[in-house]
Formats: sequence, structure tokens, C-alpha cells
Amino acid sequence: MKTKLLIPILMFTALAFVAHAQTVTAQPLNLQISSSKTLSGTAGDFVAVTGTITNTSSQQLQGVTTYLSLSDNQTHKPVDLEDWSAEKGLYVGTIDAGATLPLNWKIHFVTAGDYSLIIVAETIGNPTPQVSEITQFHVAPKKNLNPAQVLPVALGVPILLVFALFLLAYRRKVDE
Repeated sequence: MKTKLLIPILMFTALAFVAHAQTVTAQPLNLQISSSKTLSGTAGDFVAVTGTITNTSSQQLQGVTTYLSLSDNQTHKPVDLEDWSAEKGLYVGTIDAGATLPLNWKIHFVTAGDYSLIIVAETIGNPTPQVSEITQFHVAPKKNLNPAQVLPVALGVPILLVFALFLLAYRRKVDE
């Protein structure tokens, strides 16, 4: 008996929610976002990504959040920014009408390759984010003559062994 009554109530609630959602239309974001035109470096480098965000509307925007989106051009997959940057998103908050604010991130180039970067901005209650132009960049591989600090071990162990053998031979001669 209770389920027969519950189904029409749920259907009515869902229809009322959909009807309300269709009547509330979010204003498009009037933001202009620019990002670093050039980025370059070698794997292992820390690089500053800069940009600006401008409110081009005549009213104040509230609850603005910006974040980076990075993708690998070779695999066409997104890159996990946890390895590349500690600051994925920047909460801007309120932007007055006509105001321009700077955006700054530090990213750590982890892997060599070709990448695409955009800055995305969104506001609370607006379903459509605003994005910057795409910044294409190349990360050069790091040339390391001593990868993983192997050289000291590779040279040090044989030298220590020769020294130990020399010391043993010397003690035997002294004891004779």
C-alpha cells in the first residue's frame, strides 16, 4: 500500500525539480582568461605558469575558481597534476566588474614530451566553464650522466674491496 503511494509522489517531485531546473538559466560567464604563451624546460625543472582573468561584465562575479588542465599530446590523455603541481586549483573568489586578476601556478616538469595546457574558470551556479587558449609546450628529456646515483657505488665498491684486500695482505706480511 505504501509503495503505491510513494511512486506517484516521487514522480511528481522529479517532474517539479526538472521543471524548476529548466526555468533557471545561468548567465554565461563574462570572463576573459589568458595563459602563458610560452613554456619550456627540461624534465625536473620547476616552471611558473602565469595567466590573468578579467571580468568583462558590468556586474561582480562571485565564487570564481580556476584550475589547470594538462594533457599529453602523444597519448591524448589527461596528465595527473598531483605529480606536476601541488596547486591544481586557485580560488579567486569575487571579481569586480572590469577587474583583472593575476593567476600563478608553479608546476614541476616530470616527464619529457609534448603537452597542452589550458586554464579553466568556473563560478558557483554556472554550468558552463570558461577556458583559456591552449598553450602547447615541449619538455626536453633530462640528460644525466649519473642516473639514480649509481656512479659512486659502481666506483666506490671496487675501490673498497681492493683496499680491504691490500690491508689483509699487509697484515699477513706483518704477522709473518
